[in-house]
Amino acid sequence: MPRALLAVLAVAGVLAGCGDDEPAPTSEATPGPTAAATETPTPTATETPSPTATEQPSPAPEEQEGGAGDEEEARVPVRFVVSDGGVMPREVGVPGFLAIELVIRNETSEPVVARLQGEEPLTVDPGETTRARLEGRRPGRYPIDFGAAGEAVVETGVEPGP
Repeated sequence: MPRALLAVLAVAGVLAGCGDDEPAPTSEATPGPTAAATETPTPTATETPSPTATEQPSPAPEEQEGGAGDEEEARVPVRFVVSDGGVMPREVGVPGFLAIELVIRNETSEPVVARLQGEEPLTVDPGETTRARLEGRRPGRYPIDFGAAGEAVVETGVEPGP
């Protein structure tokens, strides 16, 4: 019987070497994938590749630092200089509804108190500059009283400038 078995094996070996180039199936079971297998599928033309650790999607502007909602309110600087000769400029135009950053420089030897209707008085010491943030206003003319130095006007709803 061992001779018959050898003959069968020899014939099987010859047949395995002939024919197509496909490998002959074996009776051994191929091990299945293990938990440590890290095979990643390659995308086809119709698939969208998913981001990897080095390729992250860009966050929306609202999610980025400084994105929508994080920025400061738009504001327009309005500068006045108070000197012994009065207030300069006498009139400043700004767009309507935008916040105003009021900047007052006092070049006199006495404190100056600036009063704008609807706002707290703003005191500026001699040689100092003071800033105040004001809410935007409807189009109109808004006088600012600088006491003995005179009066100036902020006109809203116009192009910026003196």
